[in-house]
Amino acid sequence: MRYINGKLLPAFLFMIMVTCLPGVSGHANQQQTTDLQAHNLENIGELEAFMEGIILAYMDKQKIAGATLGIMHRGETLLLKGYGYADVERKIKVDPETSIFRIGSISKLFTWIAVMQQVEQGRLDLDTDINAYVSAFSIPDTFEEPITLRSILSHTPGFEDILLELFIREDAPIPPLEQIFQNNIPKRIFPPLQEAAYSNHGTGLAQYLVELVSGKAFEEYVEENILEPLGMRSTTFRQPIPDKLKTHMSNGYAFRNGRFEAQGFEVVPMAGAGGASTTAKDMLIFMDALLNNARKDTISLMDSATYAIMKQPVLQHAPFMNPALHGFMDISMPHVQIIGHGGNTFLFHSLLALFPEYETGVFMSFNSESGGSTYVDVITQFVKRFFPAPETQPEPMHLTEEYLAGFTGKYIPNRRPHTDLLKLIGFMNTLEISLDNTSLAIKDFEGELKKMAPVDSTSFYIASDNIFIAFDLSDKGKAEKMYISNLPILAFDRMKTIYEPGLHLLLLALTIVVSLFILLAWPWMYFIRRRYDKTPRTPHPLPPFTKVTAFFAALFFMIFLVLIIVSSSSGTDIVFGIPKAMRIALFFPLAAIPFILLMIWNSLVVWKTPNIRAASRLFYSFATLLFIISIWQLHFWNLLGWKI
Repeated sequence: MRYINGKLLPAFLFMIMVTCLPGVSGHANQQQTTDLQAHNLENIGELEAFMEGIILAYMDKQKIAGATLGIMHRGETLLLKGYGYADVERKIKVDPETSIFRIGSISKLFTWIAVMQQVEQGRLDLDTDINAYVSAFSIPDTFEEPITLRSILSHTPGFEDILLELFIREDAPIPPLEQIFQNNIPKRIFPPLQEAAYSNHGTGLAQYLVELVSGKAFEEYVEENILEPLGMRSTTFRQPIPDKLKTHMSNGYAFRNGRFEAQGFEVVPMAGAGGASTTAKDMLIFMDALLNNARKDTISLMDSATYAIMKQPVLQHAPFMNPALHGFMDISMPHVQIIGHGGNTFLFHSLLALFPEYETGVFMSFNSESGGSTYVDVITQFVKRFFPAPETQPEPMHLTEEYLAGFTGKYIPNRRPHTDLLKLIGFMNTLEISLDNTSLAIKDFEGELKKMAPVDSTSFYIASDNIFIAFDLSDKGKAEKMYISNLPILAFDRMKTIYEPGLHLLLLALTIVVSLFILLAWPWMYFIRRRYDKTPRTPHPLPPFTKVTAFFAALFFMIFLVLIIVSSSSGTDIVFGIPKAMRIALFFPLAAIPFILLMIWNSLVVWKTPNIRAASRLFYSFATLLFIISIWQLHFWNLLGWKI
């Protein structure tokens, strides 16, 4: 985990479409005026200058090629602007009316609308077991409670996260949704409606149900029932986008070697989870409908009562936490209500934020991979300028050091892979809570400590970031769960000792040292003795067969590590599928197992054989034990071949 300009964000999860905005839970002050003049938004010149200043500053800082922005109020456009380039090489500037950007998980809002349309028509029900609609595959009955659309819309189905093949290459065929879930349905980790854990595959299931009950491909359904009625003519879920729109598609960029390099089109097989492409102008139309009970002029996407369900809470993790809603993300601050959604592919980073009390909407998108935190930074500055928070802060209370010690420890996000080889990724984003004199502190990604002031027995306030953190305690008074107010779609689990990174790094380091000693020192000593030491040695060295078995076990471990390092050098490319080198690498620990079994036998033999040096016996037994533990370690992290 890391803080980005004062906002607590998961570094890796941010890049795979987790929405997170600054702010704390609680209801917006209902007494606040909805008069724009109170927030100076009526001064279009000032608004335009302010937004241009902060966007261009962040674009320069983050090395972003282009951005598009739309701000509206009560059906009127306040600001529609483009910044930078949609095509750097051809010097084509971003045009907010025509330049098409990818919007990642903002696509989910269209999926939820499609679901609610089918609920309204009686073809789907929010509380019916998903298995009642599906025949091609079945969701396992891991828990007594079934998974329903209500749990899917609120990201509370209890699925593990699956990152493998979340994207596919531009030239690869897009697999049907049915095939995706037949081959790799997410494992159920905890019961539904218990805690939120953001789920792209949950959204994919919702998309699949819409296709089943409507009899139409999702792309076609959205066009006929949302896009065309609203007049969103530059928006599509088709991937790659249709020829008539291709000339307006912005490139996605990576800033490398001092220049912007255009990348390929990112294909999201579950289009309803993140496959949409659109313009800022079209998103103004969409936001206008969302702010007007899903209506645009004489067009109504659904009944206002049905639409109201989307904004109703399903689950609140703890007091002071924003609730999980039926589709929308509640990113409210205590003084202003904000709902919407963020969206991230690897190359595009977007935000749709609605201020319902002010009938105001903000959409922005950035077309470069380095812009992952930018929309958070921009909306933070926008809110500070036009919707400033009162200076009052929660009154702290006193808790004893002994009591506070129950909260200390490391915490990991519950949204993570559990059963595939990317399990390790979930443990690269940890938060650490420690005692700081008579209070608690949270350590950010750079190692900076942020003080947490207790406001009740399980809730804490971070004044510098304006967020709350809450905990669930066990019967023994020790925290087991942690929640962050501006992350209603995530919870955090206390890290158990068995997951401790230091432990696994120590085991890895020992395995490498022992393996290198066997692979390098043993042959070198054998060569030296053969060449220069002709006299028989007493006590005797280890028998050749024992060394050969250890040599091959060590060799296979080192080949595995080298191939893993090589195949991981491409970074996030693994979400497109397991690289060939990694598939080969996963074979070698399996190949080492027979030799380790022989080492176990050899260890018993050498201890029974007289005249073998005690140091040699101890080293061989230690190496055998270490290799056994390493096999367990690889199994634990799903890095043995059969865990593919």
